[in-house]
Amino acid sequence: MSSATARTQRPGAEDAKAPAPYPRPRATVTLRDSSPAVYHLVWVTTLILLVAGMCMMLSVSVAEGVNGGSKYGYVRAQGIAAAVGLVLLVALWRLDYRRLRVISVAFLALVGFLLILVHVPQFGQMAGGARSYLKIGLFTLQPSELAKLALVLLGAHLLSRRRRGAGDFEAFMWPFGAIGLGMCVMVTLEGDLGTAIIMAGLVMGMLWLGGMKATHWLALTGTGAAAAMALVFTSHVRMSRVFSFLDPSSDPQGAAYQLGQSMVALGRGGWIGVGPGESVQKFQYLPKAHTDMIFSILGEEFGLVGAGSVLVLFGVFAFACWQLARRCSDPMGKYLIAGCGMLVTLQAVVNIGGVIGALPLTGVPLPFISYGRSSLVAMLMAVGVILAVARRAPARPAPSPAVRYENVTRIDRGRRYGGARGARPSPR
Repeated sequence: MSSATARTQRPGAEDAKAPAPYPRPRATVTLRDSSPAVYHLVWVTTLILLVAGMCMMLSVSVAEGVNGGSKYGYVRAQGIAAAVGLVLLVALWRLDYRRLRVISVAFLALVGFLLILVHVPQFGQMAGGARSYLKIGLFTLQPSELAKLALVLLGAHLLSRRRRGAGDFEAFMWPFGAIGLGMCVMVTLEGDLGTAIIMAGLVMGMLWLGGMKATHWLALTGTGAAAAMALVFTSHVRMSRVFSFLDPSSDPQGAAYQLGQSMVALGRGGWIGVGPGESVQKFQYLPKAHTDMIFSILGEEFGLVGAGSVLVLFGVFAFACWQLARRCSDPMGKYLIAGCGMLVTLQAVVNIGGVIGALPLTGVPLPFISYGRSSLVAMLMAVGVILAVARRAPARPAPSPAVRYENVTRIDRGRRYGGARGARPSPR
């Protein structure tokens, strides 16, 4: 090559002829970075519901003090449980969620042992007609509340590792389906059918998310519903709850008394309520006002506006979890977010549905608001798992413009001239 040619050659021409280097891997974007709004909605709605629950505990504690109990007993015990739950929430938030594969198996084994220990007379305690509490020294624990979270963790671990087709019924039922059935039976033997129904709903939800065939899923759901109805008709107490739900006026002073007083509380609230702390129904008129029926007291004191706000908060929480699960590209992370979100929202729907008379009363607490230390700790742990996944799990990349407008280009290709609508030649 002459010197003149060398002088006229453009800089970097030799580099242009060299083979292109390998493309650099795209930086992983986490769910928290790709969807910051819905990530923050999860913990913001949780804190608002938790604060609302503490306010309601203060209200019912004052009523308990007037009736001769501890003036701040409920709010003090619930506050300690909230502190423990928030510590566990932060610990799970800082944990790499992939380590939950091993932790889920150990956690399930521990919960299973506690469910067996409930039936030992020295440790098990009766409450509300069910032997579902453990008394160990100064501590009281309800293992069935932790069993719900254990099922979600185990389901996310097993379903994300499966290698099976959508129609493989046996692979879905073993081992996750069998373990879930066994846990439901153990809780039912305690006499707590309401919690067992919540756990069965979680198992069915996880199986649906895992890709179980619709016909298999419907058959399994029908079998479970038939078994639940059989258990209802073998117990006089459960039958009376169902009949009072179908016809509340049949026994207003007996089985339907609690539902009737709940309706009275909600009716007294009107649009804006009677005012904070001014509830009358909490003074021993409404049974279990601090646990199962706390939503009625909330509606009485804050009216339709306050009760509707709680419904909106649970709806926002469910929407945020759904968005995070939809954007998550890791199967285990997707199952963890969806399962924990389903745990909170399903229990809220069952509780509120029973309080307003849309569903039979089951005795399950309202997440973050009802008095229940084990339930509150388990719910806060579930939120910690959701935040942990969103903090580290990779987000699904946004679709490219070609994919986004694929339907439009397909329609254009089917036109007479094959091009976009504005590119066709003039008729002249």
